[in-house]
Amino acid sequence: MNIQRFVPATASKAHGDTILASAFVPAGMTPPFDSAWGYLENHHSMEAHAHPTVEIYVVISGRGKVRVGEEWADIGPGDVIEIPPDAMHTMACDDAGPLLWAALWWKAPARP
Repeated sequence: MNIQRFVPATASKAHGDTILASAFVPAGMTPPFDSAWGYLENHHSMEAHAHPTVEIYVVISGRGKVRVGEEWADIGPGDVIEIPPDAMHTMACDDAGPLLWAALWWKAPARP
């Protein structure tokens, strides 16, 4: 059995040093997607960014806000956020944090 946990002390800084991130899928597995844990402390936000992949965030714990494009929404445990390719997006943690989510991304399907 292999259990993958997010441990802030062993995570790396990512997105312009605005979040902590670490491996989500256990080493040796080769799923058809990339993945990472994402983590924000209270009152912190992730650097806004965009990329050419489809991405989803699954909120595990904490509360905050997410922006995809120009749209903001409140988020909490159990929420799944869809992020289309090339959409500018960010997350912010409110005072109910820290905010922990699983990020999964993969190549966008070819457009006709």
